[in-house]
Amino acid sequence: MKQLDHSLSARIHGWRLGPLDYLLVVPGMLFGSYVMPLTVLALGLWLGWRFGLVCVMTALTTVAITGPMKHWVGRERPAPLEAPRAFKLRKLVNNPSFPSGDSAQAGALVTLLVVLGPLHWPYSLVFLPLVPLCMLARVYYGAHWIGDTIAGVAIGAGVAGAYAFWFGQFVGNGLSAA
Repeated sequence: MKQLDHSLSARIHGWRLGPLDYLLVVPGMLFGSYVMPLTVLALGLWLGWRFGLVCVMTALTTVAITGPMKHWVGRERPAPLEAPRAFKLRKLVNNPSFPSGDSAQAGALVTLLVVLGPLHWPYSLVFLPLVPLCMLARVYYGAHWIGDTIAGVAIGAGVAGAYAFWFGQFVGNGLSAA
């Protein structure tokens, strides 16, 4: 499985997207530790303090799971890329690779937006492309292997699903807790 993960990731690591690098950096950093507080703040201002509070709880829980898990698993990040990139995201990260914390946050926030957000089903799915774009960006910029991002999204979506269930009525929008 590790060999397949590395083989598929190596293909993406070798891509050269040129000007598209500038577009892909947005989903690549939107859910990272530098920008995530602003992302959560923007969602709270847009959708109200209750939604913002659930976002904060979900984000902190996701970090509390992925942070220690990275050191427990201890998987090395990909080697620095030879292919040119407009942004050197790989230089911003130096902790272990598995699971992807950025992908976990993307999975968590998008799950909250789909389940509790302002749009009703199926229109709420408009937020869904942010997840694979974040995953692709993290692999493209050499910060992760594909398996790291898949595990991260699963963790984030699971945490957000639990919070959406527990606090759906509190938020007052979308699905309510039973």
